[in-house]
Amino acid sequence: MAADFLEEIDSAHIHQSSRDILWWKPDPNGLFSTRSAYKVLQGAHHSVSQDNVLNTMWKLKIPPKVSAFSWRLLKNRLPSRDNLRKRQVTMPSYSCPLCHHEEESINHLIFNCTMTRRLWWEPLRWVNRVGPFSTDPKNHFLQFTQWNNKASINNRWKFLWLALSFSIWHHRNAMIFKNQPFDPEKVMDDTLFHTWSWLKCAEKDYTRDYTIHM
Repeated sequence: MAADFLEEIDSAHIHQSSRDILWWKPDPNGLFSTRSAYKVLQGAHHSVSQDNVLNTMWKLKIPPKVSAFSWRLLKNRLPSRDNLRKRQVTMPSYSCPLCHHEEESINHLIFNCTMTRRLWWEPLRWVNRVGPFSTDPKNHFLQFTQWNNKASINNRWKFLWLALSFSIWHHRNAMIFKNQPFDPEKVMDDTLFHTWSWLKCAEKDYTRDYTIHM
């Protein structure tokens, strides 16, 4: 909460010559209405749901850096180009570095870019499932991981979801900062390796091929 508060006031400017007024922030005109208050309550419900997803992720036996990544992903705190633009960081381009078709946002980059969308389709093919999925991280996580009647199977899909999201971001950074090509096959290889490694720690008897035993 403190970090959110500091981020919110960071862009505020105090005008000493201006008179203070009451302003209802949820409405563009600054006027309170029952309709806008209802939307605020809906947003609060969404936040509770998001916190539940975060609590689920924090309980998984994954490396701390991946837990931190998941928090930043759910809270939209990763330095994607749209977030950098909002913070007035000047860049030659704000477009997605993978497809160059849209502005880079986390929702686009991880879930909806033409270069990454097929990476989410591949695991579905293993179990004869079909999409489409939401591009909102919270809803995407819930859709991707809550479909089997066995909790243990759903738990494995949670590891896979995190591993794939983390690998996409890692390879995106390697392309930008190390001039390495973005290879979807390499991304999936790293995803499976991470998933297998984490499952080995979470499930003591897990020794099977992940792509076969979902």
